[in-house]
Amino acid sequence: MLNKRKLTSRDCLMGLSAVYVVIAVMMNVFAMKALSFGSSIIICDGGLLISWGVFLISNVVVEVWDKRTSLVIVTFAAVVALVFLSIGRLIVAIPSLPSYDQQAEAFAMVFSNGPRTIFASAFAFWLGNFVNVHIIHVIKKFLEDRKRDNRFFFFFRASVSTLFGQFVDNIVFMSLAFGPFGISVYEMAWYDILTSALVGTVIELVVESFLVPFITMPLVKVIKAKKEAEEAAA
Repeated sequence: MLNKRKLTSRDCLMGLSAVYVVIAVMMNVFAMKALSFGSSIIICDGGLLISWGVFLISNVVVEVWDKRTSLVIVTFAAVVALVFLSIGRLIVAIPSLPSYDQQAEAFAMVFSNGPRTIFASAFAFWLGNFVNVHIIHVIKKFLEDRKRDNRFFFFFRASVSTLFGQFVDNIVFMSLAFGPFGISVYEMAWYDILTSALVGTVIELVVESFLVPFITMPLVKVIKAKKEAEEAAA
């Protein structure tokens, strides 16, 4: 008979960390597809559709564990994404069999990001999530010291941290990858960079703010209760 072991808070942390890293990698692949939603004003990339996930997980980790744990996950995910993109670019540079020319061309289009874009993506991801985690931690500690923490303030810090974290991520990436510095073939005007960063931030903020009461709060409640029960039994 199989020995059924109860799910522990450590298991939850490992699961959240794994999902976080997977989303970080997926974001960089999906980002190669530009989205407009049929409008010339709304400009963003495919990574937008899942980018809210990393901020949601950061919220849970900071709330249940601490700032340091979340930053370790953020840094690890950024390194994995950087290695993933670099290997993808290396594979593009290696000649393929003539019979696979079409597949090689399609693969090269997906991993068409050069060194500038690869570095910009990994650094912007790390910096934006660092800002997000730091803001959550500062607001949480400020409210706990004054014994004023509740569901409203939970929602407030989750939304505010996402607002600043996502904007930093978006504006840093767009500026480093496509800023008009005259060093790449494809560059964008500052107006388009700012518009894209703002639009992406607003969409991501709306999505995550909507999900906070239905996903973030319940997850924090369940995992925190499990963690406190384990500490009391130890």
